[in-house]
Amino acid sequence: MRFLTLSLALFLFLQGYCNEKQIHNLYGKAFTEAYHLHPEIPKGLLEAVSFTQTRLYHLTANEPVSCLGLPQSFTLFGMVEDGKGVFRNNLQTISSLSGYSALEIKTDPRTAILAYATALVTLNTETRGSAFFSADFPWLTRVSMLSELPAKKDFAFDSFLYEVVRFINNPEMAAEYGFKILGWDEEKIFGENLKVLSSRTIIAGEKDVKTPEGNVYKLSPELQSPDYPPALWNPAGSCNYSNGRSQAVSAVTIHTVQGSYAGCISWFQNCAASVSAHYVVRSSDGQITQMVLESNTAWHVGNQNSYTVGIEHEGYVTQPSWYTMAMYNASAALSADICASHGIDPLRTGWWPWLATTNYNTSSIPGACTRVKGHQHYPSQTHTDPGQYWDWDLYYKLINPAPAATMLTSASGIFFDTGGSGGNYTDDERVVWTIAPPNASSVTLTFSAFSVENTWDYLFIYDGNSVNSPLIGMYTGSNSPGTILSTGSSMTIEFRSDCSTNDAGWNATWNSSASAPPSNLTVQQSSCPSLGVTLNWSNTGNGWYADVSTDPNFTVYYNKNVSNTTSSACPGSFCEYPSCNTYLQFEPNTTYYWRIWDGISQTYGTPFTTPVCATTDNNCSGSIDDSGGPNGNYGSNEDYTFTISPPNAGSISINFSAFDLENGFDSLYIHDGPNVNAPLLGAWTGSISPGIVNSSGGNMTLHFVSDPLVNNTGFSAVWSCTQVTGTNDLPALFLNTYPNPIMPGEDLFIQTSVSGMADITLSDISGKIVLRYRMELNTGDNAMILPLLAGGSYVLDIHMNGSSRRFPVLIR
Repeated sequence: MRFLTLSLALFLFLQGYCNEKQIHNLYGKAFTEAYHLHPEIPKGLLEAVSFTQTRLYHLTANEPVSCLGLPQSFTLFGMVEDGKGVFRNNLQTISSLSGYSALEIKTDPRTAILAYATALVTLNTETRGSAFFSADFPWLTRVSMLSELPAKKDFAFDSFLYEVVRFINNPEMAAEYGFKILGWDEEKIFGENLKVLSSRTIIAGEKDVKTPEGNVYKLSPELQSPDYPPALWNPAGSCNYSNGRSQAVSAVTIHTVQGSYAGCISWFQNCAASVSAHYVVRSSDGQITQMVLESNTAWHVGNQNSYTVGIEHEGYVTQPSWYTMAMYNASAALSADICASHGIDPLRTGWWPWLATTNYNTSSIPGACTRVKGHQHYPSQTHTDPGQYWDWDLYYKLINPAPAATMLTSASGIFFDTGGSGGNYTDDERVVWTIAPPNASSVTLTFSAFSVENTWDYLFIYDGNSVNSPLIGMYTGSNSPGTILSTGSSMTIEFRSDCSTNDAGWNATWNSSASAPPSNLTVQQSSCPSLGVTLNWSNTGNGWYADVSTDPNFTVYYNKNVSNTTSSACPGSFCEYPSCNTYLQFEPNTTYYWRIWDGISQTYGTPFTTPVCATTDNNCSGSIDDSGGPNGNYGSNEDYTFTISPPNAGSISINFSAFDLENGFDSLYIHDGPNVNAPLLGAWTGSISPGIVNSSGGNMTLHFVSDPLVNNTGFSAVWSCTQVTGTNDLPALFLNTYPNPIMPGEDLFIQTSVSGMADITLSDISGKIVLRYRMELNTGDNAMILPLLAGGSYVLDIHMNGSSRRFPVLIR
């Protein structure tokens, strides 16, 4: 595969994003149930709190404890049972308010979601028992009251609330988790502090502080980091660190909080913690807060504190989604600055492939001269952070930008290590070569000798023109790479050696083969309900790729090796670099661009636009199967809607007799209305059938989406409707009612362009009259007061001027 240098960053983001998407699919029905039971809660708020606290992950007692002594958190909302006299025991608070036991909440994710929602609704915000109170944003007040953080308005507390508000104002989150952006005014909520809370980088000058975008604002001195200007300064309690140092700074320690950014900052400011670190890094955008001066000794790594600077990273070691590119970039820039300030060689950053899963012991340690490493890599430690998901190779590359590659452009040649044919390479090397003959279709590299220090020195070979290209392999000891073949026109080789013990290196030769450009690019589109296409071309040799993107400049794209083929069903195996965890899934009514290329030259195909696949059935009864029919499987990359809309229908009931979708990836959404913008009755995946689903009115819409891969047997269902009967001879032009649906106790408006006395009845779905009115209707809008009726479907009959009209009414 062949990608731009941003591909690795994109993959890491998408990997975390897809994990969160799958988790939300797992708990989505419970969130939907909570909103159904408590419709007053703004949709998206529950997910916002859960995402901020745990990235929608259900924390259990099995989660490793924090190396900071931070109180252990539980559930999708990070509830605390024992706040250690510092944090609030919000698990007990939520249990008391909701009526669910603490044990039920801790062990069952569905119960935790329902309990948190019930507690939100039960709270009395007028007690103002919160560090944050706003009559304009009462739900944010409620969220603050249920937080585990100490009830005081400070930077830590505002950081927590800011992350919640940012989630519910984020269009991408709204689209992914199915809610409408609330548009809460962040400036009104946080005032001048918004500039601090929202800035990824802060530039501190002598007279003012500003963001890179030029937003100038004043900060009090305590908000300016003394050692690292892009960071904030929010000092830890003086009881949690030692003044001065007994040794010079010579190492940087990487930690994971086992908690949130806000929680870590708050914990360091309380004497009960007896712990601190110099810096804390936020996951979502890489914001950094400094809490201890580098000239002082923070308490973060036991008996190794005297010479180390500690960096805490928001998140949990068991959840890779916390380790975002924003966090890696910010942390690496900080580590590079610490190295420069204290004379530490940044090449002494740990990078070995075994590092993330290796903890300190006498037989396997990360080397005495390793100066940027994890908590797990120091002697006499019991903690394992940052753990198996921390990408040490990426971190090393960010701290140490790749040196300029030596370009080898001959069609063939001889390739030695830096010691040449007869000498050893040296210590502390990082050297890069790129073999890229013009017009090559592939490169072959053959080793005749290979010997580097086993375990500590490595040769990396990449399938492309940079160290960010896909990795072919890494080699150490006497394990020769043998013969390596690239899939494209270039190959990059990187060598790294540690601080001691060198070896003879290698002898190798390379050669290449020429390529020919592709031709005859055409597109054959599938018919609905599939959105797929078949891409056709001719004249491709070894090392050619097909790319598909919504961007005509191919800044981001999906990629597939098509060497020596003439066509490819799309999406097929088109996937994101490097391990194909994310596959191309077409969206309706979207234009896509495609090309065939070899990493240097490309030929573009004609762009194509996917259709909108939608069907409406006006019958009062009928049956529906997935696209494969009652006996076949549905197809790949389907996205279509089926709307049931019989005339004069009062309600619709659909009954599923079979249901089998690929769990977590293919879904059926049922909406209570004529399109996908109507309220969602539910979303189903896997083999748990929807059973019987009822609409509240005369329309129902089914929306089916499948991914490009596994296709199951699908679904079969029948539907029927109840019809509203009676005369409708009063022209619709002269009469209308709104709103519909309507909330209990809300006024119902009757709109007419004629005047007269009207007799009005309201009946339930069984035909029982629950309300009679006789009132004068005037031209325009006429308010009719409804009593507090139970939610459900009703029928409104209006008799006026010798004519009548009937309307369905839904009360929520």
